[in-house]
Amino acid sequence: RVKTTMATQGWVEANAMSILQNDPTIGCKELQEKLKETYDITIGYDTVWAGKSRAKKQIYGTLKQSFQNLHNFKAEVEKRSPGSIVEVDTKVVDGKVHFHRFFMALKPSIDGFLAGCRPYLSIDSMAFNGRWRGYLAACTTLDGHNWMFPVAIGFIDGETEENWTWFMSQLNRALGSVPNLAICIDACKGLENAVKKVFPHVEQRECFRHLMANFT
Repeated sequence: RVKTTMATQGWVEANAMSILQNDPTIGCKELQEKLKETYDITIGYDTVWAGKSRAKKQIYGTLKQSFQNLHNFKAEVEKRSPGSIVEVDTKVVDGKVHFHRFFMALKPSIDGFLAGCRPYLSIDSMAFNGRWRGYLAACTTLDGHNWMFPVAIGFIDGETEENWTWFMSQLNRALGSVPNLAICIDACKGLENAVKKVFPHVEQRECFRHLMANFT
């Protein structure tokens, strides 16, 4: 077989739709092989990548549209899970409203923490490396079996003190006053200051792995 120029991005889009609906996580290389196996045709990787991107837009809409649906998502969660805390924070740039930050703590997670978990919270974040940059913030705890239990998640555009203060304020709103609470963080100075501001009376701890990393 040789590569062909007959299979266009549009052809890949049309034939990849059902594949992506059955397996949304399929990679371009695997999709390329599946199309080759099904249609006995070898398609260039770039064509498969572009066609897959077009198919995903048809199925899920654009990333820009997904941001616009956040308020609908917030309303639906609050309707179906009363007591959940969902906050969508925006900012105005050049007269246009842009997404800024997001926070969500579902009611079952809030109740589960307050009723059956240790008075301990671990706060950390990980960076996004794709087209949309920022950080996924997460708050977890430990249940009675020593298993991780999710409490809240958020999206912030940077690990600044302002962003962490906003995140911790939403968390405080969701959980209220928790007796004997301990909060474990990494070595992020912005997060450390935010915890002191929002939870001034809790015991603050630092992650041992991060402490060790500072000496290696």
